[in-house]
Amino acid sequence: MNLVEVVDETLRDGPQSLWASRVDTETLVAIAPTLARAGFAEIVVGSAALFEFAVKYLQEDPWERLRLLRSAMPHVTLRFLVRGRNLMGWRRFPNDVIDVFFDCLRRAGIDWVMVFDGLNDIRNIEHHFPTARKGGMKAAGIVCFSESPAHTDDYFVARTQDLLDVGADAVLLYDASGVMTPERARTLVPALLRTIAGRARFEVTAHCATGLGADCLVEAMRAGARRIFTAGRPLADADSIPATLDMVGRAREIGLEIDLDLAQVRAVDDYFSWIAHSQGKAVGRPVTPDPEAYRRYASHQIPGGMMSNMLRQLADLGLTHRLPEILEEAARVRRELGYPVMVTPMSQLVGVQATMNVVEGERYRTVPEELRLYARGHYGRPAAPIDPDVLDRVLRPGDTPVDPTASFLEPYLDEVRADEGPFPSDEALLLAVFNSRATLAEYYRKRRTFERTPTLRTPLRALLGEIGRRGGLRALRISKPTDLTYGDAADVLATIDACPAGYTSELRRGELQVVAARSREEGRHAD
Repeated sequence: MNLVEVVDETLRDGPQSLWASRVDTETLVAIAPTLARAGFAEIVVGSAALFEFAVKYLQEDPWERLRLLRSAMPHVTLRFLVRGRNLMGWRRFPNDVIDVFFDCLRRAGIDWVMVFDGLNDIRNIEHHFPTARKGGMKAAGIVCFSESPAHTDDYFVARTQDLLDVGADAVLLYDASGVMTPERARTLVPALLRTIAGRARFEVTAHCATGLGADCLVEAMRAGARRIFTAGRPLADADSIPATLDMVGRAREIGLEIDLDLAQVRAVDDYFSWIAHSQGKAVGRPVTPDPEAYRRYASHQIPGGMMSNMLRQLADLGLTHRLPEILEEAARVRRELGYPVMVTPMSQLVGVQATMNVVEGERYRTVPEELRLYARGHYGRPAAPIDPDVLDRVLRPGDTPVDPTASFLEPYLDEVRADEGPFPSDEALLLAVFNSRATLAEYYRKRRTFERTPTLRTPLRALLGEIGRRGGLRALRISKPTDLTYGDAADVLATIDACPAGYTSELRRGELQVVAARSREEGRHAD
């Protein structure tokens, strides 16, 4: 089969990787119908970051966003990324929270969930798969890729078998840190395909932090992968994933085809280029592969989002100059802790401990409680044993091993309902579970709502709006290759109120001329 399907991440991974998820609902919903017409196999519309940033920073209801996206793309299969037991933040939730969360996702219009665990420990996520099926959704199990002596092809084959055993509908090889190499993809992808043997769909996504993401996807397609993940070009590359149009070309180079409406894909790219320009956001740029830079990055694998936060915090403390020491220490801490995959919350555990080790001048002098819980097994089983000398420094007398599954059956939501309820819906209940009372109070005080579904402005309307904001226009002449009709003119004039007051218009010889009052007074105008 020469046809490769594409899952789109323009609404989720792209903004999360490059814009810290600071994209409002109106911006995303307006372009959703165009994205839907492009012909993607599926579109990912949310993750934990949506709930964290929409409520705290945008004062928007994440459930409303999902419902609006569902309404804007009624015939598209929609996906949501689930952060294992954590769901949101660091807290690990029991089964009753997962059950209600999945039920709310289904009601919001989600068709598939993608489930990962930061340690690839199947015990943490095996409940998610029957729960998804019970609610009428399908579930893709994620194999989190990492580079270390412990993360061999055999290790990933075993983790893939774990997912098949619990009934995953798809297996997604997910390189969140961008450390996979094309050479590794050539051996790993065939091994996973042999393990799956048609029992589930196989998918691949690779980030571009080291400049190798697109090359890894090419090698995966050569080896037989027929579903990849991409994003619109302004939200691709750098710490994000490869651009859709680039992968269309790369697939054709190796004799494969990606069947998309490229005019719609380009329209999406143009739209987000405009959003980046108008909102002062940086667009993704390709990273040039560099062996030495790869070696340094692969040693610590701190993801881009966390790196930017770390830099800001070090700058506040006047310690930016110590970043190289901290990164070197992070590589050492990661090795000592059993090479956890550097995704939330594992990346934070490593980064925070490394920073304290360097700043305090003594390794493991201060140990956060979360790291002690990790060392006791609270988060699950790491890929390699924790260094015994580090365990002696981290654990206190009397600390005993923790069974990570022991609390899964404990009821949690009844207590929340009793202490903070009643709630008008399960969706509101979960917002209370995932956020502090102070955050929720601020959210409800400033909450944005949508009386109508956000729609996309035409480029002409956007142009007039921009002209109106800038001011200083003397005259504007608009024409088409064929003469403007009165209907065309009416559409333009319907938005002329976006421009400053005092304009008049005239349709003459197939051109619409809009003239400022002061220009008439001066007896002159400019195009």
